[in-house]
Amino acid sequence: MAVKLILHGKVQGVYCRKYCQENAQKLNIKGSASNMPDNTVKVILDTNDEKIIDEFIRHLKENPFKFSFYGNITKIDINKNENFIKGDYNF
Repeated sequence: MAVKLILHGKVQGVYCRKYCQENAQKLNIKGSASNMPDNTVKVILDTNDEKIIDEFIRHLKENPFKFSFYGNITKIDINKNENFIKGDYNF
């Protein structure tokens, strides 16, 4: 089972999808990130491990590895009912 995150804030045109990929790779998570028409970014992570999800979210908020990201994430919605990985930026 996968988890879907919706990232709000200044998240399009600021390397957000790449930023998500880099953070996921640090945690050895597969997934995808897609720009949405409402200016959010949808992230699908191939895990339902709450600890890993929480760690990924903490990495997005704190940027401990100082990855390039020129926007800001103001809110993250979590939905755990996705069951496939599909997006325009797969990692």
